Amino acid sequence: MFTGIVQHVGVVKQVRPLSDNSIQIDVDCKDLNSTSSLGQSISIDGICLTVEKVHKDVLTFTAISETIDKTKLKEKVSGSLVNVEGSASMQDLVGGHPITGHIDTVGKIIDITKSESWKIIRISVDKSHRNLIVSKGSICIDGVSLTISNIGSVEESWFEVSLIPATLSHTTLDSLVVGNLVNIEFDQVGKYIAQNMQMQNDK
Repeated sequence: MFTGIVQHVGVVKQVRPLSDNSIQIDVDCKDLNSTSSLGQSISIDGICLTVEKVHKDVLTFTAISETIDKTKLKEKVSGSLVNVEGSASMQDLVGGHPITGHIDTVGKIIDITKSESWKIIRISVDKSHRNLIVSKGSICIDGVSLTISNIGSVEESWFEVSLIPATLSHTTLDSLVVGNLVNIEFDQVGKYIAQNMQMQNDK
């Protein structure tokens, strides 16, 4: 489990395609490597990946084809920045909200409103996910726990998040531009409620 509180902005050092349509990715996680171990779960841009190798400041992960197909990990190249969070323990304070690291969908940035110290980012998603978007509800964007500040109509199917100075300075979200893709994980409680309601309607 993760909390959506980014601990480090890592740098992709190398991406190696494998024969089975998966990839191996090396990430410089210098602020985490001293506490990272083989088999540990790490959130990379909101994606739960398992540490396979630890070499100095670099952690190595393998992402299978399903992960590549359902996330924006396929866009990463050497030099790309990623949000990094180590897995939470039961003793940790949950500063954000509970996150599994299992991406539900990829959204697209369609508008950015900014002032001197904050930004509002508007993200579009497929209409099939509209029932999981709740005003003032929690959402995870590229591994960052955020609150939905505004939502569009069912037909428009977009939502907005407001980024405060601390978020902009400690994550990769400040570098997003219109047209960029983002990894999205919807709130777990909301997904259970939506599934239960669908099951009731199907009876």
